[in-house]
Amino acid sequence: MPRRNFNVKARRQEKLNSLYQKIISEFMERRLRLKQGIFTVTKVQISERGERLKVYFSVWPDAQEKNVLKFLGASTSELRSHLAGKIDAKFVPELEFLLDDSEKKRRKIETLLKKMK
Repeated sequence: MPRRNFNVKARRQEKLNSLYQKIISEFMERRLRLKQGIFTVTKVQISERGERLKVYFSVWPDAQEKNVLKFLGASTSELRSHLAGKIDAKFVPELEFLLDDSEKKRRKIETLLKKMK
């Protein structure tokens, strides 16, 4: 019986992650105006109890990272209000923005491998 309960919880979290990612991506697409660059929400992960939402993102070119982080910090309350209007939940989780550097690491490894050839 507990196993079924775990599966239901896991599916619910997956659905919430997907929904939050979609809404946050759309919000950022409308609000963040990069003159030259790309912003992507790569992953969203809600905590087990739903009180914290980790938002992983990437920015290209890397030079835009500081500007984007500044923008995210300044728009957190507006984004939480937007989420509250879109999702029927008891409360909106605290947002934590984390830079997803996996693409940077991939490029670095690729460069190192090319040098080895």
